[in-house]
Amino acid sequence: MPAPFSLKISSACSFDHLYSQVLLPFLGKLDDQRAFNSSYHLLDALKAGFAIYSLKVPSLFQFKKMAQAEENNLSTVYRIGALPSDNGLRRLLDGLDPATLRPAFGHLLEHVKSLGLLRHYRVWQDYVAVSVDGVEHFRSKKVSCPRCQQRNHRDGSTSYFHSMLSAAIVKPGRSEVMPIDHEPINLQDGSTKNDCERVAIHRLLDNFERAHSQLNTIFVLDALYSCAPVIERLEKRRNWRYLIGIKEKGNAHLFAQFDDLDTRHKVNWVTGTSNGQQLSIGYVNGLQLNASNSAVKTNVLYARVWDRKGNETVFSFITNIKLTKKNVVDLLATGRSRWKIENETFNTLKNQGYHFEHNYGHGQKHLCTIMAYLMMLAFWVDQLQQLANGTFQAIHRELKTRVKLWDGMRSVFKMIPVNSMQNLYEKLIEVYCVRLI
Repeated sequence: MPAPFSLKISSACSFDHLYSQVLLPFLGKLDDQRAFNSSYHLLDALKAGFAIYSLKVPSLFQFKKMAQAEENNLSTVYRIGALPSDNGLRRLLDGLDPATLRPAFGHLLEHVKSLGLLRHYRVWQDYVAVSVDGVEHFRSKKVSCPRCQQRNHRDGSTSYFHSMLSAAIVKPGRSEVMPIDHEPINLQDGSTKNDCERVAIHRLLDNFERAHSQLNTIFVLDALYSCAPVIERLEKRRNWRYLIGIKEKGNAHLFAQFDDLDTRHKVNWVTGTSNGQQLSIGYVNGLQLNASNSAVKTNVLYARVWDRKGNETVFSFITNIKLTKKNVVDLLATGRSRWKIENETFNTLKNQGYHFEHNYGHGQKHLCTIMAYLMMLAFWVDQLQQLANGTFQAIHRELKTRVKLWDGMRSVFKMIPVNSMQNLYEKLIEVYCVRLI
């Protein structure tokens, strides 16, 4: 288990500090383009939207129908002034351009950097691994908007959906992730064709280059991106590397070269153990990506892994990192950490109280994406507390699961007036007799 962080870092990763000192100053600068006589402030709507995911409230109606303690706590914990109705909240957020909210993720990352936490996520030299994957966050056969994509079914019905391409910093051996960027995959202006991940990743990389130009990054991707346009885009920046999964069906030319070299004993092999697993890793540098892009060269890592029961799994990656006997075991672990964005991010959001695929209201412009962004911001605040805040860790350790922790938080929030999230945690500690040491 990693050593605990200092009291200074623990305090800087508390909810109250992250929310009031990092997020609110950013949100307060967003320009409200509506008339000055509007009844509700955009900032209060953003705070309310964030609070929905922070408290894991299952419906906007439930969020609005409050006891006196809840009204107090929305003011003291989340600094919400006047709370609009659920329809009013939807209208307010629907008109906000997601591009204005998206830099909030970079704002949180700068805070992480200032604490020195990013060095704990280095995976190779001074690089961090960023896993990228697509996820659907809205689907309906009845509700739609002009930005919805469509999926036609064999029975003649049509589904409408929204998705996004998410990028998260991951680290083998750490369960906490840092969701640092999200590119909407929506119907693009002037287009009648669905958007797709292979197109969206170029927009994500463009935004990533603007927002995180100094971040030494290994992009960890699945086989969908093992193509020349993506690889050539990644190689344009000197501080970008990649680890991309490959499959025999889609990357036959690479596997044919690898197999030919192996029969001539020109593939380097490393065997050993890691975390109780037996490893056999073959690697070779400088292969052609495919026959039609022979000038695009890449390096191949092929691994057979056996668990304690003798079950075998095969992993294969391409990379622009020169493979050596010293780095292939660590790079294999980094490549395998790609699944953390699915397991530690999407599955957590879907199954542990965040109501990821729940429809809080669809809107006609941007509401679906804005709500997804607010959920990711709330999730990252939770992840930082879980990573480094001692009080949160102690409660989580005592209650075992996040779902039980969220239930306890909501119970206190509904019934007992508090003056901060720290005060709420103190009430939880009393109720559950949590030992802090």
